[in-house]
Amino acid sequence: MITIDQVRGLLCRPEIVPGTEALGDDTPITLDSLALVWFQHVLEEEHGISIDPYGADLDHFDSVRGIHTYLRSVEAVTTTTHRKGGTDAD
Repeated sequence: MITIDQVRGLLCRPEIVPGTEALGDDTPITLDSLALVWFQHVLEEEHGISIDPYGADLDHFDSVRGIHTYLRSVEAVTTTTHRKGGTDAD
């Protein structure tokens, strides 16, 4: 499972949220569409977590903690689905 520090590390990359070297768990952030695409890309490439930007509850994408909480719920649903022998499309 992805940790809150890993989420912070992804968000602190200059191509995602520039100027965020000291990003706290609850510091308000705003991801524009390009930053969201970059975040999705590195999230899937480095952690194998795929999110659907149209199905994602983007209200959670306002802080490191909010994003981490959302991603943990996505991981839990994906893990449960795969254990049951289904796919994400089920």
